[in-house]
Amino acid sequence: MNITILVIILFVIIIALILATKFFEKKKETTKFPYKKKDYLLSVAEKEFYNILRIVGEKNNYLLFAKVRLEDLLWIPKHTDNRGGLRNRIKSRHVDFLICDKDDVRPLLVIELDDSSHERTNRKDRDEFVNRALHDAGLPILHQKVQHNYIPGKLVEEIARLIENQKIKC
Repeated sequence: MNITILVIILFVIIIALILATKFFEKKKETTKFPYKKKDYLLSVAEKEFYNILRIVGEKNNYLLFAKVRLEDLLWIPKHTDNRGGLRNRIKSRHVDFLICDKDDVRPLLVIELDDSSHERTNRKDRDEFVNRALHDAGLPILHQKVQHNYIPGKLVEEIARLIENQKIKC
């Protein structure tokens, strides 16, 4: 008789667990998300500049990335005061372009393509923060004004200078 009661209790527990699992199981979303694919990743000006940078990269054994999050470039040591707040300041910001060493994909230089939006006060504050954060982390940044025509040779020289200066500092 005790075994019968034990079997019944076990049966009730199993049924309860099955029902609880189904009850707490997340309902799968059946509605379609409203997201839409963008037609482009880069603006017209960014794409034109990207094409110049791509040539520079191919000639100098660099990899080129576009729209890289600051949080993928910078990290904050544990036990840093206000670590969460500092992380929040970088997690949803990105830089326009990143040049990396082709062999080890080590970040070498950030490039920001500055259009007229960089004249706004809030954008100046953002740029100042990004400049300081990258500088303090030891990653150089080049601000390039948007132009109709770029002089690749001049750009190559500036990129090489900034990367070489960084190597000397390390």
